[in-house]
Amino acid sequence: MQLSGQFSLIRTTAKIAIKVSQKGVDNMEDFPLLIDILPHLSNRIKEYFIGKCRIDLSNQVDNLRIKGLCECGDPDCGSFYLNEYVKNEDKLEGFNFEEIGTIEVYKGKIGFVEIFPSNFGYEIRSTLKKNNISY
Repeated sequence: MQLSGQFSLIRTTAKIAIKVSQKGVDNMEDFPLLIDILPHLSNRIKEYFIGKCRIDLSNQVDNLRIKGLCECGDPDCGSFYLNEYVKNEDKLEGFNFEEIGTIEVYKGKIGFVEIFPSNFGYEIRSTLKKNNISY
């Protein structure tokens, strides 16, 4: 009887560890929505793209999922990867975002939001970490 309880505890601990690290997640629905975690920033991004007459990009924002933090380790960096991130700098379309960072788009999909190291970047990074979003 006690052995069964230990396996249950191990299984529960493993599930929590997977959720916390969010590494190896195949299902994008397992990543949190940007609008749920950072609603103010999400709305700023939507308004930014509307102002640039890029409704196609603005329409994506409510469905963007945060995949992970930038790996630089700078505590003031608020940059993060989204579900559509692709490492291919040759075909990236970059947008200077309100002097606080940049937004990278690949093949019409928003994939990375760079928030320059700053107090705002620190706030973003702290919020993401509080929501168990890591590298």
